[in-house]
Amino acid sequence: MRSTGAKRGRPLKFGRPTRPLSISLPDDVIEWLETLDPDPAWAIVGLFEKVRSRQPGTTPRAPAELVQLPGKRALILVAPDVFDGLQGVSVIRLSDGRGFLALQAGKGYADLELAVVDMIDAVNISPERRKALVEIRKQLRDWRQSGLVFEARSILVVEREEVGEKARTLSGLASA
Repeated sequence: MRSTGAKRGRPLKFGRPTRPLSISLPDDVIEWLETLDPDPAWAIVGLFEKVRSRQPGTTPRAPAELVQLPGKRALILVAPDVFDGLQGVSVIRLSDGRGFLALQAGKGYADLELAVVDMIDAVNISPERRKALVEIRKQLRDWRQSGLVFEARSILVVEREEVGEKARTLSGLASA
């Protein structure tokens, strides 16, 4: 039975329809998958996404896209390499290769747009990166002009040593 994503009830685990699958795997394979993510299903999906993104003929992800959260909120997910070195912008990397944006304290959407424009004008970036940044600039402008409202929020990122209980990965939180 597939999960259809009806409006009521629990949100889709992977953001798309799913169906239950029972498989038997060797213990060492399960332990390895759990090093990637505490939930083996998320580990498998993460591996699938990485492999699929490298295959020729697959549709590449946009360098920036809105990903819906529960309710009316969304996050901007990005290709981290395109955003490296942007003034006042950090990327919090996720297990699927994308990341979400964290802006320096006091910075907002206009600062993000300006940082992208400034990087486009930089002389030392590759043509591929410049092309991606131009696409992002257009996307940011389209979002702003469409009437979307952007709020700057603060996040706390913790640098931690392997002490005590192992931290869960971000993708593992969706299964909680």
